[in-house]
Parts: sequence; C-alpha cells; structure tokens
Amino acid sequence: MNTPHNFYPRLLKRKHIFNYLLYFVVISFFSCADKNDSWDEMGSEKVLLAASNSSNMSKQHDFENALEDFLDIPSDHQLKKYIHPQFGFYINHKPSAISIVEHFNNLEEVYEQLPHLEAYFKKFNGQNPKNEEIPKFDCEMFSKEGTFYQSTSSFDEITKGLAMNEKIIEKVYTKEEKEFASKTDKKISHIVVLTDDYLEVGFAKLDGKWYMLWFNLAKFDCSA
Repeated sequence: MNTPHNFYPRLLKRKHIFNYLLYFVVISFFSCADKNDSWDEMGSEKVLLAASNSSNMSKQHDFENALEDFLDIPSDHQLKKYIHPQFGFYINHKPSAISIVEHFNNLEEVYEQLPHLEAYFKKFNGQNPKNEEIPKFDCEMFSKEGTFYQSTSSFDEITKGLAMNEKIIEKVYTKEEKEFASKTDKKISHIVVLTDDYLEVGFAKLDGKWYMLWFNLAKFDCSA
C-alpha cells in the first residue's frame, strides 16, 4: 500500500530520471546537428575546390589552344592579330652589353627602328607546349629543352626594365609611361619560354582574346 510517506520519494526519483533522459536527448540532438553541419561544410569545401580546379584547368586549356595557334603562325603577317591595338607590346633586347626595354605599337615600328630584330618575328620554332616549370639557363644550356609555360600573378619585368633604363642609360619616363608599364605588367597572366628560339613571351587575355604584351630577347643573351 502506497502511503504519502513513501509515494513522494518515488515521484521525485522518477522526475530525476526523466530530467536525465531529457538532457541526454537534447545533447544528442545538438551533437548530431553539429556533425551534420560539419559534413555539410566539408561537402561544400570539396565542391568549391573541385569547381576551382575545373575552372583553372579550363583556363589553362584555353590558353594552351591559343598558344598552339600562336606557335603555328606561318609568318609575321598572322602575328599582328596577337598585338593589342591599345596596349601594343614591349620588347626587351640587348643591342650592346646592357638590355633595353622599349614599347612598340606594332611590328612596323619594330622593323623601322630595330630592323635587325625582324627575323625573330617571322616564325617560331616552339611546339608541343607543356604547362611546367620554366627551365633555368646558365648561359650555355637550358635545364630542359622545349616550349614551356606557366601562369603568373606577379609579373613586373616591364616596370623593372624601365627602372633599369633610367639608371643605366638615364632614360627619362613620364608618370603616365610608368603607370602604363605597371598596368601592362598586371595584365600579363602567362609566361612562355621557347628554348629553341631563346625567347620568353608574356601573354594577357584582353577583351576575350589572347595578346602578346612582352617579347624578351635579352633574357637568354649572355653576350657582353
């Protein structure tokens, strides 16, 4: 027989058990929610990473196709389509013991002012470009032979070239010329080295097309 004396202790005990069970259910719920959030975050990160990799591969494929077309041009007449009408291009050449960076709007200007460089623009010997580390050069040979390209986000060779011109040959540039050089540097996103031609070329994608903005003939010229 239940009496008031022994009924209330049993009731309190049941309440304690119920509270413990409720606490366990709540903790389990939030723990599962955290795990689900964690898995969702991991899944999202994987999706974003895959999308990023796919985008990068697509960009590289796009550039490689353009580069193959560039290397296949039969003459300098076809090269003109790779010269941007507003940006033109810079040439780094070595007329003597020092290299000089100069800007040109078109090939006609190059041929008029530097006729000895005309042969470099007639046809390229590079082929089968590979997206690999740019080879090193020790003034005698390359660390590997072929045509190689890499993407870049920190190109500044034009700006450095103008600074060297100022220091060595005391060439004076306006503020606008320096800003234009810096702007061109920032546009260049891919560097190509053709070991057969001892040549480095910088490309940028502008208005949906690939253009040559940098033509470096001095980088692999070790003559004094």
